[in-house]
Amino acid sequence: MKEETIAAIATPPGTGGISIVRVSGPDAVLAAGKTLRLRSGAPLSSVRPWTVRLASVVDREGVAIDEALVLVMRGPRSYTGEDLVEVQCHGGSLVSQKVLASVLEAGARHAEPGEFTRRAFLNGRITLEEAEAVLEVVNAPTEYALSQAGRRLRGELGARVRKWETRLYSALAALQASADFPEDVDEVSSHAMGEVLSVHKEIAALLDRAPLGLALSCGIEACLVGPPNAGKSSLFNALLAADRAIVTEVPGTTRDVLRETTEWDGLPVILLDTAGLRQTSDVVEIIGVERAERAASESEVIIYVFDSALGLGSEDRDWIGKWLKQGRRVLLVAGKSDAGACKVSESEMNEVAGGAFVLASAVTGAGLEEIKKRVTDWFRRGQDPRLLSPGSARQVDCLRRASSSLGEALSRRSEGWTEDVVVLCLEEALKALAELTGKDVSEETLEQVFARFCVGK
Repeated sequence: MKEETIAAIATPPGTGGISIVRVSGPDAVLAAGKTLRLRSGAPLSSVRPWTVRLASVVDREGVAIDEALVLVMRGPRSYTGEDLVEVQCHGGSLVSQKVLASVLEAGARHAEPGEFTRRAFLNGRITLEEAEAVLEVVNAPTEYALSQAGRRLRGELGARVRKWETRLYSALAALQASADFPEDVDEVSSHAMGEVLSVHKEIAALLDRAPLGLALSCGIEACLVGPPNAGKSSLFNALLAADRAIVTEVPGTTRDVLRETTEWDGLPVILLDTAGLRQTSDVVEIIGVERAERAASESEVIIYVFDSALGLGSEDRDWIGKWLKQGRRVLLVAGKSDAGACKVSESEMNEVAGGAFVLASAVTGAGLEEIKKRVTDWFRRGQDPRLLSPGSARQVDCLRRASSSLGEALSRRSEGWTEDVVVLCLEEALKALAELTGKDVSEETLEQVFARFCVGK
């Protein structure tokens, strides 16, 4: 893969001020040079790196396609670590597509999703968690999310991991050396295990911020479910402050799952509106109910809405009880609270929902801010969103495995096991940390990381 020259459009599709066609690889300058004619008449290979030149883009017959600004970057001082050419042509899908086609005809291959960033990782320009942060910066939906992604992109998480690795390797060396100097074994081992304990606590503190970090980078999926005509769609619109869902008095109006992204207290929230949960013979409504169940099962938060004037039925209790037994986050909402007295007491709602309940009205706005706070508090947990946190499930998994191995090392040591056993635990922890930054990572993991990227990044 690294030996091939690749090309792709790096800007979003559609009309704009400019479009950028990116070419990277050993023959990037050669391939781009076949379709670019510098105004000076000089070949593209003569352009000094990191300077901009005006050129005409021509097809294989020499017919001009467009005028463009051309930037040549020589490896390893480029984004990919390879020779890289960026052609900044006029915006517009047809123009950029024709420029790209001309470069491909000159010998480049169309890049795969994320291939430019993958080459940057493979060529040592960035670490794996920094590569993930590239996509997080692009997709950041809130200020806090952008701040966190930017910190990881600048290498703050990787720097912290490297410090842990240095301390653990020192502890590892000390434990291995203690076998050669038995007279100092207690003092050496005690100091080494002190370092292990300190690193273990620091990783635990970072893991404690994982729910918030994942919420910032991935968003919180909160699914509105409940019986038909309970006011879910009205609540959906009210929480979005937009008329997004159709609202009628007819039960079963909502058939498909509606999905909208919003922001609550600095956290991105993907709010879902679903069909009412009930037994029905309507074929289309049955499909809607099945989709509602699936959406609830896949969401981080289930917001169960019932009509406060009708109360909670046995089916409502069954659904809520089922999800709570599964360890799900369930918020019980007594909707239409403006319509009259709630037929369910607060003590009863507290018992059914384990304390997580809100009385709300889409008409008056009562309870809306409490719903938002309840949902975000599950992920904030009193944490400051400005503090560094992991940003992907992969990073969290690596940190958890490292923490588990360090915890095992501490346990084995306290139980009187030999240094050899403790050393094995430390080696496992170091392996997990190496996976986090990509120093030791499988091809399968790389495929999963870069498959989420767009073509051209």
